[in-house]
Amino acid sequence: MDKEDSSAQVKLTKLLDMNSAYLGVSCQLLMENAGREIARACESAESIAVFCGCGNNGGDGFVAARHLSSSGKKVTVYAVSGTRTKEAQKNLELVESFPSIKLISVSDSSQCEAIKKEVSAYDAIVDALLGVGAKGELREPIKSLVSVMNSAKAKKIAADIPTPGFKADKTISLHNAKTLDAVVVSIGIPREADNFCGPGDVYCALPRRTGSEHKGDFGRLLVVGGSTDYIGAPMLAARAAYRTSIDLVTLACPKYVAERVADPVLMIKPLSSESHLSGVDVDLLLKLNYDSIVLGNGIGLHEETRSFVREFLRKTDKSVVLDADALKLIEPRHIRPNHILTPHATEYKNLFGELPAELDERAKLVSESAKKTGATILLKGPTDIISNSIRTKYNRTHNPGMTVGGTGDVLAGITGALASKTDPFNAACAAAFLSGLSGNFCRDEKGYSFTASDVLEKIPDAIKYCRGFE
Repeated sequence: MDKEDSSAQVKLTKLLDMNSAYLGVSCQLLMENAGREIARACESAESIAVFCGCGNNGGDGFVAARHLSSSGKKVTVYAVSGTRTKEAQKNLELVESFPSIKLISVSDSSQCEAIKKEVSAYDAIVDALLGVGAKGELREPIKSLVSVMNSAKAKKIAADIPTPGFKADKTISLHNAKTLDAVVVSIGIPREADNFCGPGDVYCALPRRTGSEHKGDFGRLLVVGGSTDYIGAPMLAARAAYRTSIDLVTLACPKYVAERVADPVLMIKPLSSESHLSGVDVDLLLKLNYDSIVLGNGIGLHEETRSFVREFLRKTDKSVVLDADALKLIEPRHIRPNHILTPHATEYKNLFGELPAELDERAKLVSESAKKTGATILLKGPTDIISNSIRTKYNRTHNPGMTVGGTGDVLAGITGALASKTDPFNAACAAAFLSGLSGNFCRDEKGYSFTASDVLEKIPDAIKYCRGFE
C-alpha cells in the first residue's frame, strides 16, 4: 500500500468511526466487535501471543486477548509502551485486571531476544501493532517485534492490515478489505455511517491547524458575484467561507456592488463592469491568486453575464462552486469535472430534466447526471443528495426554517471554502452536513425565527461539535 492509499484508508476508517459514533454506535462497541472477530480467527489454536500497539488496532488486540482467554486459551499479550488512544487504554486496563492473561510491557528492543524464545512455543500470533495508521519507517521496538513475529513457526494472523514487513498467513480486515487476500468481517458499522454525511466527512475535509502554517495555507477563495439587483448574496457566501476556517476570501464584484460593501474582513476587488458581470472581467479574474471559486450568487441573468460565466468556466481549472444564477446561465455542455453544482429541484430540472419523487430514484438520476458531466452535484432538498457518479451520499441535517432566503448562499460559501482544501465530493458532503447542522443549532436557539446570517454565525459551533467525535 503506497502513502496515498494509506492516507485515504486512514481517513476512511476515521470517517466511519466518527459517523458511527454520531449515529450512536460507539468506537468502544466497534472495538469490542472487532476483537471478537479476530479471536474467532484463532479458535483452532490453544496458545496465542497477541502483539498490541498504542492505537485502536492495539485496542482490537486487547479485546481479542480477552475473548480468547474467556474461551480457555493460553494467552500472552505483548503491549508496546506509550500513550494510547482512549479506547485502547480502557481495554488494556481490562486485560490488566484478568490474571488469566499474561501481560508483558515492551519498551525497548533489547527485550526482543527473550520474547523470541517465548513465542516459539505458541500456536498462533496476532499482529495488532499498527493497523491502517502505519506510515514511514518502523521504529523500535516495533521493528524488532515484527522480526520476532516472523521468526515464529506459529500461524500468523494480522488484525485489519499487517504491520509493514509482517508475513501474515491470514488477514482479518474490519468492515472492508485493506489487502487483496484479506478475509473481511463485519463489526457493526451502520450502513448509514457510509451512506449519510456526518462529522467524519467534516474531519476528512477540514484539516486541523498545527501552528506552523502561514497565511493562505488554509485556502484562498474567490467569490464572484453581485449586481445592482443583489448586493447581499455574495457577502453571505464570503462570510460563511470565513466562518469555515479558510484563510483568505476575495469578493470580486461589479463597481456598483463594491462601493456598497462595508466589511473590513473581506478583501473587495472591484471589477471593470459597472452594474453586472461581463466579458471584460474574465482576464482580470484569471490573474488573481486563489484555490477555489464560488460563482453565481446575486449575479443576475443579463446576457453579458451569461457570456462571462461561460467564458470564465472554459478558462479556469480551479474548483468552482456553481450556485444560484450561474446555474441558470449554463447548459450541461459547459459543466466540467472541476465543478460543484448546488441546485435545488427546479434548478436541477432546468439543467437536466424532471426529478422523480422517490429518494433512491432521485439519487440514481443525480448520479447519472454527474457521470455525464464529470462534475459533483449537491442536490438540495429535505434530504440532500451528493454524487460524483463514483460515490453517492445523503445528508439529512435540515429543518423547515432553512427555507429562509440566503441559506443557499451560506452553503455555497462553506462548499467553496472546503473545496480549497479537499476534493469536490468531500467538500460537498462536509458542506451539506455543516450547513444543515448550523441551521439546526439556530432552530434550537431561536425556533424558526432565524436568518441566513444567524446560520453562518453557527458554523464554528457546528465544526466544534464535529471535532467532538474525533
